[in-house]
Amino acid sequence: MSDLKCSWKNNKNVAQKQLKLNLNELSSKDSYPAHWNACLHLIKHFGPKKILDLGCGVGTMYRVITEAIPNIDYTGVDFSEESIKLAKETWGHGKFYVKDVMSLIQSDISEYDLVFTSALFDVMPNGDDALEHILRLQPKSLLISRAKITLDKSFYRTYMAYDEIETCEFYHNKDNFLSLCSEYNYEINQINDNFYLVRVNDKSV
Repeated sequence: MSDLKCSWKNNKNVAQKQLKLNLNELSSKDSYPAHWNACLHLIKHFGPKKILDLGCGVGTMYRVITEAIPNIDYTGVDFSEESIKLAKETWGHGKFYVKDVMSLIQSDISEYDLVFTSALFDVMPNGDDALEHILRLQPKSLLISRAKITLDKSFYRTYMAYDEIETCEFYHNKDNFLSLCSEYNYEINQINDNFYLVRVNDKSV
């Protein structure tokens, strides 16, 4: 499991291949993946002013979000030094930082209106634990993009990403996913596999 968890960490070839794919998708709004459009719709609807992108990779969502919503305050973090270096070089944005999601504490996220994750949990073999860790930090809202949900017990399976690394795709058990959201007092707004969670402030955690 530890190898799978670290497989994305500092592979320069993977970061460059990911960026090449994303730049092609950015070439036209007609080329945008469906989850980009869904996320933009949800973000525009709820109107957060300050976003923290967890597992930002090479930072492509910075371009996607700020082009659609120019005044939004974006910060991206990822545990891959290679990805963060490439993000800074590509987008000329200074608010990209190297951080491990599992080491975050509440003060790291409390200033943000929205914590955004795009396929973060599904490339972690401990996706349920990672999700609960973030929910425990009580973000004001949490957007989980491309969440994989199953009626079976939570599980992951492995595959080769970009012909470079063995990684995983994690599937959250539906009942457990909904139970965690309820336990930590979040209401769910959903477009396909994109879930915008809003914390209900009048409940006690």
